[in-house]
Amino acid sequence: MNKLARIINELPHEDLILIKKDLEKGNIDRVVNKRIQEVQANRITLCPVCSSPVKEGEGWHIQFGPLGLRKKATFDGLDCLEYFVARLKK
Repeated sequence: MNKLARIINELPHEDLILIKKDLEKGNIDRVVNKRIQEVQANRITLCPVCSSPVKEGEGWHIQFGPLGLRKKATFDGLDCLEYFVARLKK
């Protein structure tokens, strides 16, 4: 059972009624979507070479590895990307 189902099973009847009303009005969907957008907007990854923070959508990206096991790496600058690729060749 997932985390949300466990929480719902522990709620009192009055809270379940309020949640059902929010669900029917679409309030829960809006809250969840807003939170997802907040998290994605503030997502920061670290450069695997120098450990500098890189904001989502910035920097240089590379996908590598065999199909089905692909990895994505984000670098703060071209110098770190070049260093990473050079190390892959060795």
